[in-house]
Amino acid sequence: MALPFIVTFAVTFLAWAAAAIVSQSMGDAMTLSASVWLATGVTFGALLVAKPARRAAVLAGAALAAILLSLLDGLALLPALAFGANEALAAGLGAWVARLLRAPRPDGRIEPGKAYAGLLLGALLTAALGASIAIVLWSWALPQPIPMLTEWRVWACTTFVGILLIAPLITSFAGFKVKRSGGMASSQFLAGAATFVLFFVVAALIFSSDVSDRFGASLGPTLAYLPLPFMVVTAILWKERGATLATLLGALALIAWTNSGGGPFAEVEGFPGEAVIEVQGYVAVMALLVGVVNALGATAAQALALAQDWRTRYRQVLESNRTVVANFDARTGAAEWGEGASELLRTDAAGLLTVQDFITHADPQEQPALQADWRDLTQGQREHVLWKNTLRWSDGRVAAVNARLSGVRGADGQVEQVAVLLEVEA
Repeated sequence: MALPFIVTFAVTFLAWAAAAIVSQSMGDAMTLSASVWLATGVTFGALLVAKPARRAAVLAGAALAAILLSLLDGLALLPALAFGANEALAAGLGAWVARLLRAPRPDGRIEPGKAYAGLLLGALLTAALGASIAIVLWSWALPQPIPMLTEWRVWACTTFVGILLIAPLITSFAGFKVKRSGGMASSQFLAGAATFVLFFVVAALIFSSDVSDRFGASLGPTLAYLPLPFMVVTAILWKERGATLATLLGALALIAWTNSGGGPFAEVEGFPGEAVIEVQGYVAVMALLVGVVNALGATAAQALALAQDWRTRYRQVLESNRTVVANFDARTGAAEWGEGASELLRTDAAGLLTVQDFITHADPQEQPALQADWRDLTQGQREHVLWKNTLRWSDGRVAAVNARLSGVRGADGQVEQVAVLLEVEA
């Protein structure tokens, strides 16, 4: 057996077992399922980032961990094997759906919004399929009857929430390397830390055991969603990696407080364990908000990087051809100069505020013709104008330019802007 397979198998097994221990330590919803189930999120997330050759190792490690857990819970060998197969099948199919929408584009980029939508669809499939198979297995393996609808709901909800918490964490840290520079600024980190602390302070007050005494029986549930804006701001400041980690820690704290009898959800329960089920919806909303913020932020970052890349290429092309771009307002003549204009024109382009400032530095004998060309162009009588002039600056330096001016018409058909390409002779 190849070493990469063994390493992937062992890491998945240990991570799955650790997540299961944390999940079971959070208490239960008076059902056969834990109050939150993070282990399937480990399987799901690992399948998203693992190379195709290692996905079998991920499934094998998760299945073995699920089998051992089932045996420790008192199930016989055959039902335990079935639960292990359920883990591999449900997570494998859900991750396959998620990967379909996570496929990179021809340029190698992954569309963040599409990828997160795939994660949600895959998580829903994994949760629903796993819960359905588990109900059948429990009905077969256990001697006493079980409340099938309740068990299905708890399994599906806890698995879905667990995937929302763990899978984005795994995908965001995949390929993570510690760098000495290039990370977020210290001020940004401290601002995110401050909002994260505020989230915990506000959440601790609202999810305390005496929430009804502090805020009243009716006001407590109303304030339940007050901590969420602080988590959203934390996600914006800390970006994807910090946001997913903060969401996981915050979610575990909320579930633990609710399990201990605190918070607005524990105030009124229709049946034992209802509060733990309700807090799953709360955590799901928080995870979805953070996930959407991360997807939007990643999309904006990709767009900015692409724009900067094209900006660099555009400037390199212009500089290699000794070309300057400018834009003049057709009515006022106000000028906007492109990057590198000062270097090529051999003067401070910021001092050329209008087209008239530009014309005054041309040969005096040519200025009337240039004025006439400008008037014809801005009045729409001509579409293009070619200027070939030698510009003389006040410090004695000169710049020989070949300029092409083109009128840009607005919605009313009138010329609003004049786009200029100036080729500066060496």
